[in-house]
Amino acid sequence: MTLAMSPDTLSVLARDMLSGLKPRAKSLIVTVYGDAILPHGGTAWLSDLISMMELFGIGERVVRTAVFRLVQDEILTARQIGRRSIYSLTENGRQDFDAAQRRIYAPARSREMTGEPWQIALLTSTINSTEREALRKALGWAGYGAFGPQVLLGIGGDLGGAKQELAHLGLEDRVALFEAAPDSAAMTLRALCREAWDLEKTDTAYRAFVEGFMPVLDILENTRETLAPDTAFLLRVLMIHVYRRALLRDPGLPSGIMPEAWSGRRATELTARIYTLLKQPAQAYLENTINGVDGALPPPAESYFSRFQGAAG
Repeated sequence: MTLAMSPDTLSVLARDMLSGLKPRAKSLIVTVYGDAILPHGGTAWLSDLISMMELFGIGERVVRTAVFRLVQDEILTARQIGRRSIYSLTENGRQDFDAAQRRIYAPARSREMTGEPWQIALLTSTINSTEREALRKALGWAGYGAFGPQVLLGIGGDLGGAKQELAHLGLEDRVALFEAAPDSAAMTLRALCREAWDLEKTDTAYRAFVEGFMPVLDILENTRETLAPDTAFLLRVLMIHVYRRALLRDPGLPSGIMPEAWSGRRATELTARIYTLLKQPAQAYLENTINGVDGALPPPAESYFSRFQGAAG
């Protein structure tokens, strides 16, 4: 099917995507905070959050409930300035977001099999199911996968980051961390990894992402007309929201033990190209919609300009 190459077509496509995805308010606000608010200091007025979420068809009452739950989760903290509420990332929330940023906005790279050690986390029997799930989720961003109920496996993972997560969860006294050098054939390691990570499900998520957003790139690269800032922001947030959900499942394994025709690299390259094309109009939307504590929105941090930049391998 050939799409008419115009910003109007892109606006319709964005609305169709939003209708099909039906993102939850709390999860979408997390994406907005990480993609748009964190680069500008990580603080936003509640009224500005409500205005932004209207773009996604999410009403004020739902936004207030979602933000309240993020405060309960100790991701955001609230304070009153006059009669207005302003929300900032907590220290723990900022650490989590910073770790996520390093993965989400990294350029496409291929890791090779090297002699770097693998990480093993052994959980004691005193850890309950709720704590185990919280640990699995936290270490998942560091590339760890569950290999049985009391073992987490990481390949070239961030051991220092794992220690920080254990301390953050209060589990440092009930989880033992080890490093070990594998001494097995790639076929054996590949079979082991299939037990620790659902790689087929992750690849399916990446392929669906590519199929869904390739038309966006086609339109952006084939129209010279100006894209509306609100449409650019809507598309950018939706893209990062879907991409990070797939990336969350990706352990970042070395290429030698990944399935053939892995779709992750293609998904990252597509995200980077679309992000670059949407950056300027999406930024214009932000500057016209949200304010800083003292008025104008602060300029973005230097790291914002280096998103998806770097040597691809």
